[in-house]
Amino acid sequence: MGSIRIPNFPAFCSPYFDLQTNHRCHATTLAAEKWASSDPLFLDAEEEAQLPGARLGLLAALCFPRCDEGQLLAVTKFLIVVLHWTDRPRSLYADEEIFDPIWAKYLRPTTKRDWQKRFQRHLAAFRLGRALIAQDAAEGIIPDLESYIALRRDACGVKMLLDLIVYAGGLSIPQHILDHPVMRRLREDAADIIAWATDVAAYARRPHSSNIITVLMNERRYTVQAAAHFAGNLVKDTIANFVVNETSLPIFGDRDDDVRAYVQGLRDCIVGTLHWIYETDRYFGDTAEDVRSSGWVFLS
Repeated sequence: MGSIRIPNFPAFCSPYFDLQTNHRCHATTLAAEKWASSDPLFLDAEEEAQLPGARLGLLAALCFPRCDEGQLLAVTKFLIVVLHWTDRPRSLYADEEIFDPIWAKYLRPTTKRDWQKRFQRHLAAFRLGRALIAQDAAEGIIPDLESYIALRRDACGVKMLLDLIVYAGGLSIPQHILDHPVMRRLREDAADIIAWATDVAAYARRPHSSNIITVLMNERRYTVQAAAHFAGNLVKDTIANFVVNETSLPIFGDRDDDVRAYVQGLRDCIVGTLHWIYETDRYFGDTAEDVRSSGWVFLS
C-alpha cells in the first residue's frame, strides 16, 4: 500500500467562492434515503448500508443552497439514482424506471421543452460515457488526456448536475444565451473542476480504475505523485480561469438576472462539491479530516 499527497481543494475555492448550505438538508436527506430504501429492487444491501455515509443530501444542499424543499428532495433523489447507476453499471438501463417518477413529478412539470431536451441529451451521454468506460476497462484501454477529459464530463454526470441549476432556480435562459462563448466556457470550467477534483479523490479508493491520474501516468509517464500534483494544478488553474471568464460576461438585457443566478449556481456547485469530497465517506472514509489537513492519502 502506497500513499500520495493531494491538494486541499476547498483552499483553492476560498479566495473566490463562498460556501452556503440549504437549511432543509437534514429533513430532505431523511426523506430521500427513506424513499431509496422503500423499493427492495432499487438498492442492494451493500448500497443501502453505504447510502447514509455518502451524504448525498449534503451534496445537494451545498450545491443548491437556495432552492425549496421539493426541489432539494428532487435533486437528492436524482443524486442517489446517479450514484446507483455509477456503482452498478448494469442498472443503467435496467433501472431506468426508478428515474421516471422523479422526471414526471418534479422536473418535467416546471421546466421548458428546450431544458428537457438538453437534460435528456446529457442523460443519454452519461449512459454512453459509463458504457465506454466499462468497455475501455474490459479491454485494458487507457485513453489519451484530451479524449478522457471529454469522456469524463459525460460519464461523471456533472452536466446533468449543472442542468439542475435552471430547474432549482426556476430560471428562464434561452438556448442562444447558454450557447454564448463566455457562458459555454464557464459551464465547461465548472464541469471540469468538479470532474477532475472528484477523480483525484476517487483514485485513493480505486487506483487502477479509469481516472485522470491513470491517464496522466500512461500518457506522460508521470509517477502517481506527479500525476496527482498535475491534476491538482489543473483544478486550481481552471478555478482561476472561471473567475477571469466571469468578468467577461456581457449583459443579457431582461435575462440578465437569470444569467447571474445561473453563474452563481455554477459557483455553488463548484465550491459545494469540493467541500463535500471531505464530508462523504465515499473517498477517504474516516480519514477525511486527516486528508483535508495533511493531504496524505493511503492508496487501497
